[in-house]
Amino acid sequence: MLISGGLVFFLLNTVAEGIYPNYDVGTYYLSDLGAIGANTCLLWNGTLFVSGALLLVAGYSLFYTENQFRATAVGGRASLVGVLYLLPGIGSIIVSLFPGNSSLGAAGMHSIGAFTTFAFGGVSAVYAVRLTKAPFRCFSVVLGVITLVSIPVFVYSGASIAGLTERLIVYPFVLWALCFGAYLSGVHLGDRAAA
Repeated sequence: MLISGGLVFFLLNTVAEGIYPNYDVGTYYLSDLGAIGANTCLLWNGTLFVSGALLLVAGYSLFYTENQFRATAVGGRASLVGVLYLLPGIGSIIVSLFPGNSSLGAAGMHSIGAFTTFAFGGVSAVYAVRLTKAPFRCFSVVLGVITLVSIPVFVYSGASIAGLTERLIVYPFVLWALCFGAYLSGVHLGDRAAA
């Protein structure tokens, strides 16, 4: 699910950027691709919804059905840690349902969804240090820190680099989700091979 969610986002976001007229990745927000009236509205919002749903399924599967992570969560509190991994998917779905130029999106729902995805995506990557082994745990922390440090940079950057700074938040988290999914696949393949 993590691999699929990351691939869906990267591939379809690239398609949306390619077909949006005169799109500039340095200055345009990612959410401009999902704005009501944009020719990419359905594609991009659909992409976010599917990616978010896949993240939700992955988080639920890891912390509410997988015994491995139930045991490694802080004090065995898998349900509390699991919420941390559910929130980026929930945020992504909120962003997809409330485009920034819709009435509810403009009223704050879009920003709440985006911040939930950004902040908890970065925290999830950093927290994965408790769930993974080196060298991946180092890679995970670096990607999470890049996402978290980029949030205030994005907030205080000017419009001329808004698209660039937003991508410094989103892309490391999506890359982490892809790699974490691959890491988990390798762990489970190794378990099967040892059995």
